[in-house]
Amino acid sequence: MSTDDNKTSQDPFDPIADQPNDEADTRKTAKAKKKDELVTLKEQCAEYLGGWQRARADYDNLQRETTRRIGETIRHANEEFILELLPMADYFSYAFKGVPEEDRGSDWLTGIEHIQTNFMRIMESHGVTPIETVGQPFDPHVHEALEEVAGGESGIIAEEVAAGFKLNDKVIRIAKVKIYK
Repeated sequence: MSTDDNKTSQDPFDPIADQPNDEADTRKTAKAKKKDELVTLKEQCAEYLGGWQRARADYDNLQRETTRRIGETIRHANEEFILELLPMADYFSYAFKGVPEEDRGSDWLTGIEHIQTNFMRIMESHGVTPIETVGQPFDPHVHEALEEVAGGESGIIAEEVAAGFKLNDKVIRIAKVKIYK
């Protein structure tokens, strides 16, 4: 037998001759399994990361929505409370219109004027501002014309019948006015 025949011919029943091939196959199979496991773990990791990121985004959106709703609730509650207080401003105006001429300079009237001024200052500190009327052009978004009167430039407000108010630039009560024809 030649030396080449020794190298290529192996006894098929020799257990030692099969070991290197089985060991190599086992190593290859183990490496393939580890690669597959690594790929699977990376996919799971990406899936978990994506899920966490979506959950975080959902939570952030929930916080923003909750903050917005709380703000709206507070503004709505404030608006209702302020609407209940607005007649007080009207009562002051009506009271001052009914004061007799001889009482106009009295101390008690000056005290009532201070109370009205402080009341309006408090309202303004909460975002309530009166709507400008007399001498202003008529704006149907903030004014309601009750009557047309003669004597001035057409479309200009002649007299305020009832004050209008805004709360943070939102009209909460339209001003009732008389305008020139």
